[in-house]
Amino acid sequence: MKKLLLALFTMLLCLTASATTGDVNHDGEVNISDVSVAINAILGGSDDGSIDVNGDGELNISDINVIINIILGGGTDDKITPKEIELDFSTLDEGTERIQQDEDAVDYGDYVENTTWSTTVRINFDGETATVTGQPSSVAVSIDGAHVTVSSAAKRVRYIVSGTTTDGSIKFYSDKKFQLQLNGADITNPHGAAINNQCGKSLYLVLNEGTSNTLRDGTDYTMVDGEDQKAALFSEGQILVSGKGQLSIYSTGRHCMASDDYVFVRPGCQLYLNSSSGHGIKAKDYVHIKGGVINMEINSDGSKGINCDSLVYITGGRTTIINNGTSKVETDADGLAISTGAAGVKADYNMTMTGGTLNIKCTGNDAKGINVAQPFLFGGGTLNVVVTGNQTTVAPKGVKCDTDCNIGGGSFYSCAPNGKALDVDGTLTIASGYTSINNSDARLVEVIY
Repeated sequence: MKKLLLALFTMLLCLTASATTGDVNHDGEVNISDVSVAINAILGGSDDGSIDVNGDGELNISDINVIINIILGGGTDDKITPKEIELDFSTLDEGTERIQQDEDAVDYGDYVENTTWSTTVRINFDGETATVTGQPSSVAVSIDGAHVTVSSAAKRVRYIVSGTTTDGSIKFYSDKKFQLQLNGADITNPHGAAINNQCGKSLYLVLNEGTSNTLRDGTDYTMVDGEDQKAALFSEGQILVSGKGQLSIYSTGRHCMASDDYVFVRPGCQLYLNSSSGHGIKAKDYVHIKGGVINMEINSDGSKGINCDSLVYITGGRTTIINNGTSKVETDADGLAISTGAAGVKADYNMTMTGGTLNIKCTGNDAKGINVAQPFLFGGGTLNVVVTGNQTTVAPKGVKCDTDCNIGGGSFYSCAPNGKALDVDGTLTIASGYTSINNSDARLVEVIY
């Protein structure tokens, strides 16, 4: 390191640029003197924050590179203009979906088409009331105003929900998996989840083609002992989303959509998730985005667009996450401050992307576009990450990997003008065969295959 820094110093003896960024000796210019000051500070183990010109929270060769680039460019400031990322509700041509036909495949049961639904129950909301028709003797239904509770021991039941209420909900207790079709439903529950599935089996959520559906929770949840209720759409079991309709979810009390198992989103779905209180999608086992058009707006400090306790898979569709939250500071039982940063996607195990498009923009301070605890495997698709916030407690990061990061296909773009575009604690592997690469500045990394 010492020989490399001294060699850079020698190469730049005659170069000077007028600038602000990189003027670490504060003489109004960026020139060889600033390189000298930075080299001495790094070799001497200084913790002078003014030397951290790339804003990644560390003093190293990357800061020297930024100063050198400013000098060589002769600019007045080494500004980076990131890509524009906006919500995108346009139609997406996803072709014909392949439905798993192999009964021995682990995902065979994820497809609603692979079950024959023998019973249909219809639930219709009309303001302050709700009506239920078609229920068999094995399905018990109680109605309190427009709050519907279903208790079922029946197999292969399909529930079709329609109508509007501003003070209603549906809660399911079921021994078996079931299908829930939203057929023009608009449900607001001021006191908790709009849909609350207390069954640990699969919830097949079908958005009927040509319909627009809306779910809203309330700011204050009325809880029941021994039961979770974590989102406007909550399920103890899997949430398997299909159909060609639209679903908008607004959360003001908890998350938009949460499963204590996994979430699977299929092609054709159109989802809009807007949270001022929590995450867009929260799951324990994994989140798999196979397709669909998903738009998220997150306006809650410390929250994530997608937050999973385990795995995240992106294999298709177009997902756009705009997170305007900043870091959230809380005090633990010992009186110590704990900071939780906002993020576009957070996976507590690994994340794999092989197809589709994932667009992330985080505007809050200390935020991370993607935050992965185990390896991030990027093998295809289009990834665009922009993080525009500043540092208050930690440096903002475009893509943060606590272990390894492997890039081997598709289009990978990460930009953090005030932080670090790609931060890998393990090994960064960029496979050969790319058509272009830009990894010259810690604030921008782009690899295109």
